[in-house]
Order: sequence, then structure tokens, then C-alpha cells
Amino acid sequence: MGDTNKNVGGAAAAGVIGAVIGAAAGAVAIALTDKKNREKVQKAANRLQKEGGKTLDDLKRMASKFLADTEKELEEIKSPKKALKKGKTI
Repeated sequence: MGDTNKNVGGAAAAGVIGAVIGAAAGAVAIALTDKKNREKVQKAANRLQKEGGKTLDDLKRMASKFLADTEKELEEIKSPKKALKKGKTI
């Protein structure tokens, strides 16, 4: 019987969450019926897309630099010509 009560509470919570999401979606739909609001949303979406692209480019650049630095360090460690100096740690 205890399990049934837990399921009822979960179902009630899901119903409330669904109602909140539905109300929010309805409010957005009403707000987007106005042309000015649609233009504001479009501008914001475009700005976010540009910022996201810039951030992605920055991350790619940083990852490439990190990879190059790591490969260089590995080559230095593997190189039999270079001996580690006393007290130097890897």
C-alpha cells in the first residue's frame, strides 16, 4: 500500500509540472503574436548564435594549442638525447 501512495504523489507532481509547462508555452505563444516581440526574440536568437560560434572557435583554438603543447612535451620526454636534469620532475 505504501508504494501506491508514492505513485499517486509522483503522478500528481507530474500533472502540476505539465500544467506549469503548458501555461508557460501558452504565454510564449501569446507574446509571440506581437510582431515587435517576435523581432526581439529573433534578434536575441541571432546574437546568441553569434556568441556561441565565437565561443566554439575560442574552445577549438585553445584545444589545438593544448594538443600541440602536449605533443611537444611528450616528444621531449621520449627523446633519448635529452637527459633529465637533477631535481627536475615530469
